[in-house]
Amino acid sequence: MTLVSLLGVPTFIGPGFMSAVIGLGVGFVIPTVLTYFFGVPAEEQTATDVTETVSVGEQLNAPIQGTILPLSAVKDPVFASKAMGKGLAIVPTNNDLVAPADATVAAVYPSKHAIGLVTDAGAEILLHIGIDTVQLDGQHFEQFVEQGQKVKAGDKLVTFDRAAIAAAGYDTTVMMIVTNTPNYTISETPETEARNAWVLNLKAI
Repeated sequence: MTLVSLLGVPTFIGPGFMSAVIGLGVGFVIPTVLTYFFGVPAEEQTATDVTETVSVGEQLNAPIQGTILPLSAVKDPVFASKAMGKGLAIVPTNNDLVAPADATVAAVYPSKHAIGLVTDAGAEILLHIGIDTVQLDGQHFEQFVEQGQKVKAGDKLVTFDRAAIAAAGYDTTVMMIVTNTPNYTISETPETEARNAWVLNLKAI
């Protein structure tokens, strides 16, 4: 039996997602960490102007409006250490998580706090809403997509109640991680506010 089947990960998820899962296991018990971040996959249970020139590759837009933070500022050691891949974080100022690029939904979870995407250009993206929010078991989240669904950049993926989640004691910071990071040179926007423009530029190696 393969590791993919043991973990219940959809077979069309690429090696980057598996690398992310393995990375989470470093220093942790893998099942505990998988539950901590993802829960159980649902299928198993039922440009503003910028001030610098960037070589154009695949550009990912902000998945939500808000203040951009480096991953190192995230209050979770696994994200902050980039063990799952490079990316950035956004402290949200609205409640709608949207697709950062044209993509296929590769993974959804009953807790609705995380979405895995594979862009049409091949980047494997994890969008994770909040820290420890898997423990809410889907409360305060509404999901609008299903595994295998095609989405366009800007399509709504999840709506969540920031105020209620914060009142329950959870950090609502949104992380966007490129889980197949080794395939790319990744540059971040020089902007500090996530607007209707690219925030990550991926150039294939």
